[in-house]
Amino acid sequence: MDFIYLCNESGIVITKCISMNERIIIPCEIEGKPVIKIDEYAFSDNCFVKEIIINANLIEIGSFAFQFCEELKTINLPQSIKNIGESAFEGCVKLKNIVIPPINKINKSLFEECCSLTYIEVPQSVEVIDERAFEFCLNLKEIKMHEGLLEIRNGAFFCCRRLRRLNMPNSVVKTGKEILLGCRKLETVHLSESLERIEIGLLARCRELRKIVIPNNVKVICNGAFAECSSCEDFVLIDKNIRIGVRVFEGCTELLKNEEFIESMKKHLENKKGEK
Repeated sequence: MDFIYLCNESGIVITKCISMNERIIIPCEIEGKPVIKIDEYAFSDNCFVKEIIINANLIEIGSFAFQFCEELKTINLPQSIKNIGESAFEGCVKLKNIVIPPINKINKSLFEECCSLTYIEVPQSVEVIDERAFEFCLNLKEIKMHEGLLEIRNGAFFCCRRLRRLNMPNSVVKTGKEILLGCRKLETVHLSESLERIEIGLLARCRELRKIVIPNNVKVICNGAFAECSSCEDFVLIDKNIRIGVRVFEGCTELLKNEEFIESMKKHLENKKGEK
């Protein structure tokens, strides 16, 4: 047997993988009972496994379950899964693709530093993308999100340096800080029409971004929101009377060459108080 496990009334919980095999199969049943959960840290720091085949109708994957499985390249996630804990796949640097089951929330740091991922589709069931969920996914080029998503939290796509476009669903009513900071290759972005705040550093250091359109419902743009968007040439804002923080356009070298922009935004560029 490749696992240490517990048996409870509901079924089997795998608590630890003790195998050094490159290919591991998680069975439907153990001792005639269904395998329902992979527990916290069960596979963490496993430096041998490259492929995991899950035949079980899992309900849950615990936090940190596969954290730092640095050789893991492929794993299938059954559609039966209802919850995946935080950092479950953090640091799986060779994981090339993943199909996320219909969970309600992508938890904190779930795929942080999964450097080999190039494409992610967020299921329609997801309402929240938590903090740093895809932080430092350095080769992520595309992420598809659906209407029904309500919130994207701090640093969710921080330093996804190859991400080229992002279409934020109009159902998103709230974002955290710095969700796209350091996405150096980001060329186009659509911000949700439901947003009322552009949070601190939202698009900072997106150096390939050429156009920023502020949704009509936005009432506040917070400090440093677009700092160092050095290629941005076009800034579209209908309501010039909204509250705008400090250093919002710091390092926006192309915009700051535009005399019409400077004149229209003069009172905001001189603002020293900020919006936190």
